Amino acid sequence: MLSKVFTSRLLTNAARKVMIPKSLQWTVNIQRSVSTLPTSPNTHPVQLINYNIKETQSTATISEYVSRLRPFSAPPAPQPTTSPLTQVQEQFELTSVLRKRRLKMNKHKHKKLRKRTRALRKRLGK
Repeated sequence: MLSKVFTSRLLTNAARKVMIPKSLQWTVNIQRSVSTLPTSPNTHPVQLINYNIKETQSTATISEYVSRLRPFSAPPAPQPTTSPLTQVQEQFELTSVLRKRRLKMNKHKHKKLRKRTRALRKRLGK
């Protein structure tokens, strides 16, 4: 009998419900531990699935398949095109960071002023 130590997490309910002949069952010692202190080990039979891989292709069918293969030849790389749409622009309009900040602050001040005058108009209208 072959014995291995597994954690209880590895043993799922699906693995326990699989029916396998007794000759293929292994005995597994499950060692439960709280922090670093192990407790007494329990023994549970774990049933392993034995997959038999049958030979589906003979050497004749493989050689036929290989003989039908063609060597791969990649298509040529595309040539770069030079059209007026892809030419690089020489002039750019850049706004500096300081200008962006100034515009943002002016917008903020204007919104604040509008809000204040609106509130004053409401109070005066009462």
